Amino acid sequence: MPQFPFTTKDGRTGLVRVATPGDAKAASAITRAVMNERPRTLMVFPEEFWSVRQWRRFRLGWESRGAWLVAELGGMLVGMVTIHRGDRASIRHTAEFGITVAADARDIGIGRALIEAMERWAREQGIIKVCLRVFVNNERAKSLYEKLGYEIEGVERRQVRFPDGEEIDTMLMAKFLA
Repeated sequence: MPQFPFTTKDGRTGLVRVATPGDAKAASAITRAVMNERPRTLMVFPEEFWSVRQWRRFRLGWESRGAWLVAELGGMLVGMVTIHRGDRASIRHTAEFGITVAADARDIGIGRALIEAMERWAREQGIIKVCLRVFVNNERAKSLYEKLGYEIEGVERRQVRFPDGEEIDTMLMAKFLA
């Protein structure tokens, strides 16, 4: 399986690699922590949160239909990205991704490393367009995506409604891969 070493902004060496079943507990812990942050940055509801068993069952390797990658720093899991290819024939040239980075590992290059590795998967699979949705108020994430060449394609008004009634607009962003 492919592995992608990277160096953080503060000079540490990390690794992006394909997620394994053994990553389920650490990945779930990161997702749960981020899910509880405010302002919200993750579109996961508590009732949608996967158990470790579900995470292991739905995890993808480095496959034609998608990939799940994790970032390690100092032997600890600090982030993950999932990407899924379009299911229908008319959109099989596209893929959509979601990314989560642990709060204490942000702003040092983890997100960039994950996205660059994910884009390698996309290119290898013949993907032409990579998309994501981001909350309109998530300036940190939007800034990263723009630096990596993602462009705003539109705003989806009141796209996400949380169980507590909070509604948040999302922004569709995309990048065409050369």
